[in-house]
Amino acid sequence: MVKNTTPYIGKIKFKFEKYPEYTGKSKLNKIHFNLGFTKLVSRITPHRDLDGWLINPECKYFIDKHTNGKIGSHYFGDTPELKREQHLPNSFLTKDGEYIGDIERGWWYYKNNMKVCEKYPHGVAEVYDDNNKLIGYHGYTHRGGQTFKIGDRLFDADYKPKEEDYEEWEWAGWEYKYLELYGKSDKLDKKWMRESGISYVIPYKKRGKLVIEDMGMALQAAINMSKDLS
Repeated sequence: MVKNTTPYIGKIKFKFEKYPEYTGKSKLNKIHFNLGFTKLVSRITPHRDLDGWLINPECKYFIDKHTNGKIGSHYFGDTPELKREQHLPNSFLTKDGEYIGDIERGWWYYKNNMKVCEKYPHGVAEVYDDNNKLIGYHGYTHRGGQTFKIGDRLFDADYKPKEEDYEEWEWAGWEYKYLELYGKSDKLDKKWMRESGISYVIPYKKRGKLVIEDMGMALQAAINMSKDLS
């Protein structure tokens, strides 16, 4: 039996697809085998109710219980009448009702052991280990994300990496990766790489002069990165 990795209830089928990440009447459940020229995937076609795709109540329970957020309707509009009519059901909200994303965002929080960051709920999540200990902050947008922990760098979008700020082995590894990737890239990618310089291959958690010494700095790094990618 194929495990349902989504927060929806529906019918799962296997398919061969080269680009399975799209969402339409169905959505990707899991890539089982990547064969290069194509992939064997499972897709779920969710059942529907009046609010749209039918939500698995167990998933809603886990999100409500473990993420410091909740699933509910997000109401918007300039007047009370419009707010009653214009709403997004099954949204992922803070405890105070601020909108964070859809239920898939909440399910992503739960599966990655993350919780709502009350200080910066839009674009930053608290990250916990298996013992429920806070270990870092994850900054994200629709373009990507990065977790920052003690020992990483305080991300600074204006920072230009300098060889003297890093260990010799780190810098040498990035130089090798940059040259190797540059040789395999097309003209457009090479243009972007020249504009970015070695920052193109340096992870966000290493792009900054200051080393993160406490959770306050980790939070600031995640906020900085989230703002930069917005």
